[in-house]
Amino acid sequence: MYHDVWDRVPVCLATVPHAIGYERAGIPREHWHSGEAFPLEQNRTLVPFLKDAIGRRRVTVALHGYTHQDYADGFEFQAAPDPERRLQNGLRELRGTLGVPISVFVPPHNALSKRGLQAVSAARLNLLGSFLSFRPSMRAWDPATPANWWHVRRYRASTGRTKTDRFVYPYVLRYRRHAEFGCHSLVPGTTMEELTSGFDEARQAGGDFCLATHYWEVDDSMKRVMVSVLDYAARHSDVRFVPAEELFA
Repeated sequence: MYHDVWDRVPVCLATVPHAIGYERAGIPREHWHSGEAFPLEQNRTLVPFLKDAIGRRRVTVALHGYTHQDYADGFEFQAAPDPERRLQNGLRELRGTLGVPISVFVPPHNALSKRGLQAVSAARLNLLGSFLSFRPSMRAWDPATPANWWHVRRYRASTGRTKTDRFVYPYVLRYRRHAEFGCHSLVPGTTMEELTSGFDEARQAGGDFCLATHYWEVDDSMKRVMVSVLDYAARHSDVRFVPAEELFA
């Protein structure tokens, strides 16, 4: 999937340290409801591979939940009863297994409750995703919330968008103990034109652009879109490809 990509651009791998199966392509069907946990540290093939890729600066690693399991009333960081513990354990296991600092959190299914967001902020992790609700009602109080809400509202208005129009804010939003950045999604049906339009908008605004996808979902058509977008971006002399963590620097 990334064999001809990560030598061109650094790839951030959203990684689950203690995975439990759920109903999704890419997960063996026999583990969809088994409840069995698979610690990353026990995967004797994947761990050395990741360490090598990290050492060669092909990849960086973000925390992607703890188990990534689904609940009857929501996804892990919407519905789990203990998001704080999951973040603490996930960080400890991922840092210990791979021997690298972890500073970015990617919510499973891009779903995050108010309590989940509080836990991420308390852990001082920066947030990367393609959901990022900016409504103050979805957040615990933070001194930076009103200013960030106003920045997003003003940008939406300046680009002629209404509240119902989808867009990705091209700047980092900084809060008291964490920062957030939204990504453009590459999913089945996404076109190169959609992504290059988002890229052009971010570049013209003096902002940044992040592309997010699921590696297990990428087929030949999606891979062509991904490579075409990278080719398009590389043609601009003022563009730099940086690790995801650098977006928050």
